[in-house]
Amino acid sequence: MSKKKFNVIFRQDLNNVGDLASQPLQYFLQPDEYNVADITDVYKSNLNWNLPTIVGGGGLIANQFFGEVLRDFTDCNDKSQLLNLANEYWQTSTTANTTVRDEFMRDLQKLIETYVDKLQNAKSPRIIWGAGHNSDYQKKIKNYLEYPKWLQLYDLIGIRDYNQPYEWVPCASCMHPAFSRRYEIKHDVIWFEHKKQLLKNADFGAEPIPRFINSGNNVEQIIEILGSANVILTNSYHGAYWGILLGKKVIVMEPWSSKFNAFRWTPGFVSKGSDWKLHIDEAERYPEALEISRDVTKKYWSKVKEYMK
Repeated sequence: MSKKKFNVIFRQDLNNVGDLASQPLQYFLQPDEYNVADITDVYKSNLNWNLPTIVGGGGLIANQFFGEVLRDFTDCNDKSQLLNLANEYWQTSTTANTTVRDEFMRDLQKLIETYVDKLQNAKSPRIIWGAGHNSDYQKKIKNYLEYPKWLQLYDLIGIRDYNQPYEWVPCASCMHPAFSRRYEIKHDVIWFEHKKQLLKNADFGAEPIPRFINSGNNVEQIIEILGSANVILTNSYHGAYWGILLGKKVIVMEPWSSKFNAFRWTPGFVSKGSDWKLHIDEAERYPEALEISRDVTKKYWSKVKEYMK
C-alpha cells in the first residue's frame, strides 16, 4: 500500500462534473496516494492532519457556504476541530429543556475559548490550488474582486482567477486527457447550463438549440459534447472554461456569480433580454489556452511536490 502524501479538500459534488474534474491530484498521483474530503463535511472525515493539505479547486473563496472553512484551515487542526465543536447545535427533543440547553451552550463557549488559547499552533503545510472567487451577484459585486486577508496565511497560493494579487493557477481540469482529443462538429450552437441556474427560453429567444446540463459524473462525455459545437452558450463556469480550452467561441449568458469576472481568456457576455446572435462575431477563440494552462499547472505541481513528505 502506498504511503499517503497529501490531503485534498474540495467540493466533492458527485452530480457536478466541474467539481469532480477540478480535484488536482487525480492528474498527478494514484488515488491511494492521497486522502480526499468534501469541504461540506471535512471535519467528519478521517484525514491525517499531519499531512500537507491542498484546498481546491472550485469556487471556494468568498463563498457563503465554504469561505469560513477555508479560513479555519489556516489554524492548527486542533483549534479548527475545537471551534467546530463549539458550533455544533444541541437539538432538544423536549421544549422544556431549551433553557438548560442555552445555558450549557453559553458555558461551553467560555470553556472552548479558554482551551483555544492554550493550544499550540503547530500545523502542516496548507496549499490552495486552483480555487477561485465565488460570491453571489445578489450581493453587491464591485468591478474588482476582494480576497480575504487570511489567504496570505497559506503556505502556497494558486488562484484560478486572473489579475488578482496571488499567483494565477488555472483549474487543474485542463489536465484531463479528453482535451487532447479531436471531436466531430455536430452542432453549430449548444446551450450548456448549470443544473441550479437553468436558463429560460423566454429570456434569450426560443431557437431550437440542443441543451445540456453540467450534472452527472461523466467528464469525458461532457467534454465531448462541448467539443461537438462551434459556439457554446453557457452559464456554467466549467462550461465556459472548458469551451475556451477546446478553442470554441463561448458566450456566458446572464452571469450570476463573481467567478465569471476573472477569466484569463475572456468569453463573450450577454444579459437577459439581449440577442446572443449579435455577439457571436465578437466572441474570440483562444487556441493557445490549453497549452498555457497545462504548462502553468505542471509548474505549480513542481512547487507543490516540495511539500511532499
